[in-house]
Amino acid sequence: MTTPRLAYLLKKFPRTSETFILNELLGQEALGADITVFSRRPPDDEPRHPQLARLRARSVLLPPSREIDAWSELFDGDDALVPAVRTVIATLKPYGHPRLPSLLAEAVLLRRLLREESVGHVHAHFATDGALVAHIVHALGGPGYSLTLHAKDIYRTTVDARLLDRLVAGSAFSVTVCDANVRHLAGLLSPSAVARVRRLYNGVDRAALQPDGRERDAGHVLSVGRLVEKKGFHVLIDALALLAEAGRDVRATFVGEGEDREVLVQRLAARGLPSRVSLVGALPQDAVVELLRSATVFALPCLVGQDGNRDALPTVLLEALAAGLPCVSTPVTGIPEILDAGRAGILVPQNDPAATAAALARLLDDAALREELARAGRAHAQRCFDLPTQARTLHGWFTEALAAASAPGRAACTSPA
Repeated sequence: MTTPRLAYLLKKFPRTSETFILNELLGQEALGADITVFSRRPPDDEPRHPQLARLRARSVLLPPSREIDAWSELFDGDDALVPAVRTVIATLKPYGHPRLPSLLAEAVLLRRLLREESVGHVHAHFATDGALVAHIVHALGGPGYSLTLHAKDIYRTTVDARLLDRLVAGSAFSVTVCDANVRHLAGLLSPSAVARVRRLYNGVDRAALQPDGRERDAGHVLSVGRLVEKKGFHVLIDALALLAEAGRDVRATFVGEGEDREVLVQRLAARGLPSRVSLVGALPQDAVVELLRSATVFALPCLVGQDGNRDALPTVLLEALAAGLPCVSTPVTGIPEILDAGRAGILVPQNDPAATAAALARLLDDAALREELARAGRAHAQRCFDLPTQARTLHGWFTEALAAASAPGRAACTSPA
């Protein structure tokens, strides 16, 4: 009998902004996991992280739903499939998901591909369309699934709590990335769904981020993230403007791309900062690591967006800690857990340029404080965000799920209630 394999179902793979997923895949492979990655959409034309070359997993790009021959998939000789589809439609139609027909076609195709790959368990990041596809596959008699819940998929005002509850309750387990998320989900989900939730911090490769002893660039503020509202780049621009107005010789580098780029360019011009702030776009991980090792301070003044979206556990803050770079951020969601409630970094109120500027000035002026926070940050990263340690925990959960799928006398998967 073939040993069941593990599959990851992702919206796009690879993605420069999702280093946490690449880290996770590499961590699982280091522990012996045999993985196939299914990408629901083609990856964007963007820089690729060098670590991608180390990944052994085969990546399969699914076709657009409009190109799927659902009829051929339905009538492939499996007499149980058509009645199962009818039941899925009746069960999920009341949720009013606008893309249910296309996701159903995708699930029917994926069910066959997973069988051909001998997949015994599917893991999906984000409780969005991919999670619903995994749920449908399971309901059609395919492998069981697990989820990782992040932020936009649980906090945005558009989240359907009823459907989220169903997805989590039907999972073998659902990981979420910080204690703040656990508390939020406890107030959102039913007891049966909450029982599936497990907290596991993302991990980072601390060895690859180890400080190399170089002298840091004086007055250099670094920020990394997608150029979107919740990252707070507009707040950081205003804070930098206050420092410049006070006569400080400060400069900054913003790494990332996003929908707010032009708005931020205009804000930089209005605040007289184009010569001081470089928007360098998205960079591969090795270039980001170089900046983490050379900057003086890291700043990410995250905030809660107008639609409720927010960061849960920004990976770049974990990386900054591991690189010994003192951080300034805000008490949004899991960020106090990253900065150890202010013991491993400085926390300032969200949407507060003056407080952000004051914290940056304090760090830029105080080398002893920078060194103290750097030591505390590295120690906290070792305790809580070590990639091999986190990988072993997740690997154990996957092993249990795969063992259940291959248990003698037991079907690989049963439909969720």
